[in-house]
Amino acid sequence: MKIIYRTVQRADLPMVVSLESAAFHMSKEMIKKDMVGRIENYPDTFLVVEDEETGKVVGHTFGPAFSKRYIEDELYFRNNPNHSEDKYQMILSVAVAPKHRHQGIASNLLNKMAEIAKKQGRKAISLTCYPELFHFMRPMVLLMKVKHIICRILMANKVIIW
Repeated sequence: MKIIYRTVQRADLPMVVSLESAAFHMSKEMIKKDMVGRIENYPDTFLVVEDEETGKVVGHTFGPAFSKRYIEDELYFRNNPNHSEDKYQMILSVAVAPKHRHQGIASNLLNKMAEIAKKQGRKAISLTCYPELFHFMRPMVLLMKVKHIICRILMANKVIIW
C-alpha cells in the first residue's frame, strides 16, 4: 500500500467524518459540522493520510494554533483560524482506520504536525490522550524533536510535560 500525507481538502469531509466517528464513538451528525469548521479555519494544521490505491482517507490529525499552553474545551466546539502569533500547536485528534493501525501512520502524522509547528514558530505541542495510549505518546517526544509536548491524560486529571 502506498500512502500520501497531505493537508485536508473539502472533498475529504465524508471520509474524515466516518473515521472520526468510528474512532471516538460519536455520531456522524455531531462530527460533521465541527469538521467543516476545522477544514475551513485551519486546513494547514489538518493532515490526512490517503491510500493512493483506493483514494480513501485512512488517517488524520488536526488542531488549531492557540495562544494558551493547554487545550481548553472550547477548542473542540469553536473553530477559529490559526494566527501567526499563537505560540502553541494543539492536537485535538489522531485517528487511523483499524486495518491501517500498527504501521507507523499515527507516528508519522504527529511527526508531520511537529514539522509544521516548528516552521510556524510554535513553542510547544499540546494534546490530550487516553491513559491506555500514554505508552504511545511518551516516546513521540523524542521522535518529534520539539521542545515540549504537553499531554493531559484524560480521566486521570494529570498533566505531563516532556
